[in-house]
Amino acid sequence: MKIECLLDYSSIAAAKPQPVHLAIRLRADLSPLSAAGRSKLAFCVVLDRSGSMGGKPLTQAKLGCEQIVRNLRPDDYFGLVTFDTEAQLRIPLVKGAASAGLLSIIRSIGEGCSTNLTGGWMLGAEELRFVPGGYKRRILLLSDGHLNAGITEPERVRQIVANGQEKHRIHTASLGFGNGYNEALLREIAKVSNGEFYDANAPEQLPGILKAELEGLQSVSAQNVRLRVRRLTFCDNAVQLSDYRQITLPDGRIEIAVGDLVFDEERVLVLEVDVPALPGIKGVPVTTLDGEDVLEVEIVWDEITATEVKSCRYSQIIRVLPVQKPEDVKLNEEVVQYISAQLAGKVSDEVYKDIARQDLEAAKAKLNATILRLKGFKLDQQIKDGLALLQDLLNEIVNGSYESQRSRKSQSYRSSFLRNMSSKKVWTGEEKSMPTFSQSSVPPPPRPDAPGKRPGDIGPPPLPPPPPQRPGNPNNPEAPEGNT
Repeated sequence: MKIECLLDYSSIAAAKPQPVHLAIRLRADLSPLSAAGRSKLAFCVVLDRSGSMGGKPLTQAKLGCEQIVRNLRPDDYFGLVTFDTEAQLRIPLVKGAASAGLLSIIRSIGEGCSTNLTGGWMLGAEELRFVPGGYKRRILLLSDGHLNAGITEPERVRQIVANGQEKHRIHTASLGFGNGYNEALLREIAKVSNGEFYDANAPEQLPGILKAELEGLQSVSAQNVRLRVRRLTFCDNAVQLSDYRQITLPDGRIEIAVGDLVFDEERVLVLEVDVPALPGIKGVPVTTLDGEDVLEVEIVWDEITATEVKSCRYSQIIRVLPVQKPEDVKLNEEVVQYISAQLAGKVSDEVYKDIARQDLEAAKAKLNATILRLKGFKLDQQIKDGLALLQDLLNEIVNGSYESQRSRKSQSYRSSFLRNMSSKKVWTGEEKSMPTFSQSSVPPPPRPDAPGKRPGDIGPPPLPPPPPQRPGNPNNPEAPEGNT
């Protein structure tokens, strides 16, 4: 993995405090892996089948599940849980080689009643706990509603999902469909489990999102990437503008969980760093030619090669040089795009907290101040993504459309997308709002097949489904006994 640490200002005026921004750019391996080197995958879809999902949304979601089954590799596991008032295990984890008989099970799913999201997630997680070692455990949670059955307290749900990630390395991607889902909850579920958050406004997007999620998981190049930051002598504070799960380690360092990167993916994190006045005597800076120590950055990850999974580590001291002449303080314009996008996303999230308190004046003041700050760079193209998010939100507050459910979901998704900048994550929002750094959007839905065939059918009707076997079952000689 290629790693670059870029400061917006590597030199600042001596004896004057100034915030600087550190952009950490990660680029995953370009080389495709052999089949032997790829991580094996255990993938469980947890599907909302409540009444509001009835009709086209559920039909499209099932079509997406069918596509996943067809694209499984022989060694990958697939499972399916549905939930309405209660959760039900439809397909216990079964290897992709046995996928031919699963389509009829998927097609038989009908709509139900309420939304017991937590029960569905827990049942899917329970299945994944039985997967043998060496498998990547993933849940894709799809819902269009709020918690109204089972465990309904958002903080309890968050803790349950976080525990699943910490104890069993179960990562959850959350897909919110329509206008009724709880965007704050689904986004937090993805964040605490190192997964992705998607917003889908049309049923036709569902198959494309499910397919993109599976393809991404099947092409991971660097996994379990963690950024560790220690403040050094000339650092008063360091705050991430990105939006990744963060903890404080016993030695006082901050650890940011970045998650997994796929082939050729570029991911950028931005830290805002408060640098105090750097010392000087009689106008001459007291420093080495390298500058003063600000941060110690360490990045650790597991790199997947064609022959092995190896642990890797990168370390760098970040320094800032004090200077006397104003002309020596120069902006690195390359970093401005990262700063503006992630700062705008962070401010957008803060503004919605102001809106929740009905403090619209504070919200508008915050937006106007940040818009002026971005325009102060005088780099129109670099601030384009961040400025558009802030200006759209300000316009919605002025005209009152911020109260619409669709507006809140769209803005939350845009904020998440900008703060967790990735060149490979597919865009699922409106095409006109697609950020410039994104390389792809959800592909169009598949064309209808010939008359008389179900959408997506290939070849003759499927065989009757075999009895799925749980990994670790003594009747399955390929799986070890017990939990791992």
